Amino acid sequence: MKKIAIKSLILIIIISCLINVNYKAYALDLGQADKFIEVGAEKKINVDEVGTEFTTIGNILTYIGVGILVAATGYMGILYIISPPEKQAKLKQQLIGLVVSGFVIFGAYYIWKIVVTFLETTIG
Repeated sequence: MKKIAIKSLILIIIISCLINVNYKAYALDLGQADKFIEVGAEKKINVDEVGTEFTTIGNILTYIGVGILVAATGYMGILYIISPPEKQAKLKQQLIGLVVSGFVIFGAYYIWKIVVTFLETTIG
């Protein structure tokens, strides 16, 4: 009985939310909207600057990922050396996640480089 009451209450809440949704949009002044569009049309995006910024961000993220990967590998290596055989088996299972994360980091980096090189040769 409780389950039916809870399900009914949830259904009523969902239906009341759907009924009260208002999809109308009002513009106070259409002139302001036209000015906004004109300003956007005047400004041009420099593709070279955007590409340089994304490359910089990509390189920073790659360096951070590699640093974390090296630190985690070192930490797990030290733990493996000083651990008894039972814990070494658990560390080997965790090593799978470390290897996968390394593939993800370097795979994303090389895919990014391939895409950037392809776009530079075709566009630029």
